[in-house]
Amino acid sequence: MSGKDAVESICNDLGINQKILAETIGVSRNTLSNWKNGKQEIPFWATKLFDLLKAHKECNEYKKFVSGYKLTN
Repeated sequence: MSGKDAVESICNDLGINQKILAETIGVSRNTLSNWKNGKQEIPFWATKLFDLLKAHKECNEYKKFVSGYKLTN
């Protein structure tokens, strides 16, 4: 996946903009822009962090979905 696709994908999946993504993962907006524009390769740690952020969001969505149901015998 290209840098542009990866950055846009994580922002879309999380429902955030690039400024918030940069602040969340502790990089400058310039660094994020460089990743997106292919000026710098996205480091391995960042791709793994993107995966963790997506998994966390999906887990929270699952918890919200499940909490809407009451289990009865």
